[in-house]
Amino acid sequence: MISRLMRRNIFLVGLFVLMNSAWQSQAQTWPTKPVRIISGLGAGSSMDLVARTIAPKLAEIWGQSVVIENRTGAAGNIAAGVVTTTEDGHTLLIAQNAIAISASLYPKLSYNLRKDLKPVSQISSMPHVVVVNTNLPVKNFQEFVQLAKEKSGQMNFSSAGIGNADHMAAELLNSRAGILMVNVPFPGGAQAMNAVIAGDTQMYLPGLPVSVPQIKAGKVRALAVTSAKRSPSLPDVPTVAELGIPNFSTVLWYGLFSPTSHADTLNIKIASDLNKALNSAELQTKLAGIGLDLVGNSPDSFKTFVNQEIQMWEQIVRSKNLRPD
Repeated sequence: MISRLMRRNIFLVGLFVLMNSAWQSQAQTWPTKPVRIISGLGAGSSMDLVARTIAPKLAEIWGQSVVIENRTGAAGNIAAGVVTTTEDGHTLLIAQNAIAISASLYPKLSYNLRKDLKPVSQISSMPHVVVVNTNLPVKNFQEFVQLAKEKSGQMNFSSAGIGNADHMAAELLNSRAGILMVNVPFPGGAQAMNAVIAGDTQMYLPGLPVSVPQIKAGKVRALAVTSAKRSPSLPDVPTVAELGIPNFSTVLWYGLFSPTSHADTLNIKIASDLNKALNSAELQTKLAGIGLDLVGNSPDSFKTFVNQEIQMWEQIVRSKNLRPD
């Protein structure tokens, strides 16, 4: 005679098999309608440019249109909140360092990064570029640091919002260089860059898609990159570490996240499709060609990376006693 416990275990195994089959079927047929990718930064930001570059290739792979929707504000947390409460199965989030920073910077969020979102895949990694207004009386990074020390607390830097990657990279630079500059947040990267060009702020740390065209046009001056190695897009621009701040390294990354309602099998498919898109000759030319390191890793690998980022930025937020207001 089969005991009640055995019957229960048989039922649970059968239920798991049925659910797994359903998830596999969903992954094979997905998407069945247009896909939305929600971005927390405005049009013209590096992240927006990357999202709009990969969208057509993903649409080609999926056979459905891919729409980029900007929900700006609160360092991307508004966009993240939208995605966590969307249960249509066809909405993703594109985010950057700020989502890991917010986990410790903001005491109250409408979502929990570890519980309400699933990392799907990292898209790319690239350095921030230290750019300054061309009328600033400095020719190199060392002169800039000296000027900032002489005018401690009197100079400003742009950011695409409090807690964004560019803001935190500048705070890290402040700390390691022993300078004090004031953050002036803007709705997005394009506005932050325009403020430096106009001389309303003195410094900005954008990504490559926003900075390279303005550097080449002579509208801003590039002093350094924040990565451990020089960027192929700006081979003549030294790293911060080369210029006297040893072991300084921070990069700007972008990645896709899903609501927790997404089955793991579906996210594995999305990650695989993203990797296929990133390896295409078209995106290699458009993105890798401007110095971005394209990644396209698995959900598990990206989850490990995101957890490491959360821990790293938590230490910086606490050590500098940073607050979102």
